[in-house]
Order: sequence, then structure tokens, then C-alpha cells
Amino acid sequence: MSRAIDIPTTFERYVIERVLGRGAMGVVYLAFDPRIERKVALKTLQRPAGGEADHELTARFLNEARAAGRLAHPHIVAVYDYGETGETAFITMEYVPGETLAANLARHASAGTRMNALAALRWFAQLLDALDYAHGSGIVHRDIKPANLLISSRGDCKVADFGIAQLDTSTLTQTGTLLGTPSYMSPEQFTGDAVDARSDLFSAAVVLYEMLTGACPFTGTPGAVMRRILDEMPPPPSAVAPGLPAYVDQLVMKGMAKRAEERYASAREWRDALLTALASEVNEDTERTVLVHATSGTPPSTANLDPELVAHLEKRLASHVGPVASLLVRRACAGATNIDTLRERLSAHLPTDDARRDFDSLLIPVGAGASRMLSAQTISAESVNDAIARLTALLGPVARIVARRAAARATDLRAFHAQLLDAVPQPHREALRREWDIEGD
Repeated sequence: MSRAIDIPTTFERYVIERVLGRGAMGVVYLAFDPRIERKVALKTLQRPAGGEADHELTARFLNEARAAGRLAHPHIVAVYDYGETGETAFITMEYVPGETLAANLARHASAGTRMNALAALRWFAQLLDALDYAHGSGIVHRDIKPANLLISSRGDCKVADFGIAQLDTSTLTQTGTLLGTPSYMSPEQFTGDAVDARSDLFSAAVVLYEMLTGACPFTGTPGAVMRRILDEMPPPPSAVAPGLPAYVDQLVMKGMAKRAEERYASAREWRDALLTALASEVNEDTERTVLVHATSGTPPSTANLDPELVAHLEKRLASHVGPVASLLVRRACAGATNIDTLRERLSAHLPTDDARRDFDSLLIPVGAGASRMLSAQTISAESVNDAIARLTALLGPVARIVARRAAARATDLRAFHAQLLDAVPQPHREALRREWDIEGD
């Protein structure tokens, strides 16, 4: 039975809210910084006073702060501060609500499902963006694995935990030192050869393989894992998960090459290859759709869809899934005769429940019930039109759909306005709340 750990109410200037996690190095808290009024993740370490190994642990904690602290990138967890007080060292970091990629993969495994391939490729493109930036800043992470990748509630991937990162000025990264997590380590990390940015690319390839297939390619005892990484190539992803896009095998297996010089030369080169493959699939998909309709003599069934609205949906979807949005919208529009069908098809591709709720708030169907209630003038047509005019600048063409749906469900004008607030981006809600005289939550 584990011993309970007392949770402090404050630490330095921070107000502690709850424990986010516990590890070998210490405790991570969710805290509030009253000076700038924001939530932060507070990572703490009880500084040992023992021998050389204990001092090395403290040095690596400081190394993490220095490594991530010099990086400012949307897909890297930001470090705001480092400090020491009494026997405790701490790092103040960006708080990322969500879960680790490891937890996401575990949920799929327990449900007997695999991650959506396009969602996996989107997160992977973000990981490559982050690695390209870190490598350009002289930092090699050396421990890329699902547990060190955070998936935010919005559906973005962020790299965390630079505790064993190799800095261009570091004294903690001598050749011959075995550091990392065995199943995700590169061959050169096992052999003790010089490690550079391409080592992170090998680890990233292992992560991508696991995202696409649901299985880590190198498992077993540490000795067995080392032998497999040094001497064996796993089967291509499509052999484990049939139905994956044809270009995936080449992208993954090249990244997992045993010799560093046979991998992609950089994270940027790999990302460019991925985006080129995705763009090619968009073009091929469009050509197939045109060919099918040309040979069948029937045009695409999108006549009932507002082109301006479809363009807006693609832009909105891209904020969640990146460049693959164009492909997804083209596929969803094929044969879709109404906005309800389009909504259902596109929502299925969003990576998280929060992302689906955010997207669905702009795609609420307008059904017969809405028409009946509008015709009954539960909410006046003038109020609906005023709301549409007010929201169009914030939501674009879907403002009309949102307003009509809210009018169909509201029993009075105040309830109507309250429902509209739920569809408005957070930064604009307070102004509308005051304008419509709605009390805060």
C-alpha cells in the first residue's frame, strides 16, 4: 500500500490546486500563478544531498529547464521559470490540459481499436515541426516516446520532458552513456556511438509505427529489445494494419533505418515528404471522384451545400486536423446532400471529444422542429436576424445556422442569447455577455 503524500496549499508564490502526476524525480502539480493570473504545471524535485548519482539527478533537472527554456514553439511545452527553495528545485511550465499519447494509445488498445490514421499523421507532422525547431536550436531530445508527448484537449501534440536532452553546451551527454527508454532508443544509443538529431528521428518513427498499428515494434526484455533494434526490421505498418495509405510504409521504414545516414536527413525533410504524400492523395482523391461521376453521368451531389459554408468548414476543420482538412472535406462532400450528413462525416475525423464539440457547435443541424418554432415566432425574426448579423463577424457563414438552431430550442430571448454564447470563441464572450445582459457562470 503506497503512502499518501501531503499536498501543499502553496509553494513559493504559486497556489497548488491538485497533483497532476508523480514520478521518480518528484511531483507535478497544477498550480495558479496569481501574479499573471494563469494556471501552470509546477514540476518539483526534492534535491538529494547524497553522492554523485544524486547530484546527477539534480543536474538533469536543471538540464531540462535549460533545454526547454530556450525553446518557444507551439508544439513544445513551454518552460517559464526555474527556481530552488530549501531542499526543493522546481520548474514552472505551461499547463496542457489533456492526456499523454501513451494514455491515448492505451485507451485504443483496451477498446480493441486503432487510432485514426489521419489523426496520427497530423500529430506526427506537429512532432516533426517541434523536432525541426529543437534541432535547429542545438538540442537533441533523446527520449521521444508516447509518454513524453502530450495531446491537448484541443487535439494538438506537444513535446515534453527534456530531462536527458543533449544541448550543444551540455556536460551531461558524453559519448558511451546509455540514456533513453529501450523500446524507443536508436541503434546508436545502444552502441554508444555519437548521437545527433537523426537519433530523435528513429525514435519518432517507432512512435509513428505504434500510432498507426497499435503495437510497438520493439518489445520484450531489455536484452531482446536491444537485439531487435540493432538487427531486426519489423514488418511494414500495412502488414500489421491493412488499409493504411500506400505511402505510409516508406515514410515509417525509412525513418527506422538502422544506419543514421539512411534515415531522413532532418525532421524538416521528413515533414516535407509527409505533406507531399498527403497533398498527392488529395489530388488523386479528387481525380477519382471526378472520374466516377464523369463515367456514371451523375454530377457530385453537393448542389444543396453552400460553397461559402463548405469553404468555411474546411478552414475550421484545418484548425483541428491540419493540412489533411482539404482531403477530408472533399471526401465528405461527395454524395452529401445536406449539412447534417456533412457534419457527421467530418466530426468522425476529429481527434478528441473536445474538438468534436467545438466543431459541432458550428454545425448544428437545422431540422423541421427549428422551422416550426421559428414560424411560431417563439423568438422574433428580428432578434434572429440581429443575432446573425452580430455573429457573422465571429463565426462566418455558419452564424445563420447557429442562430436558427438556438431560436428553435430557446423559450425566451435571454435563453436564446445564452445558447448563442456557447458557440462564440471564448475571447469574444464577455463583450457579448455584457451587451445581452447575461449573468456570468
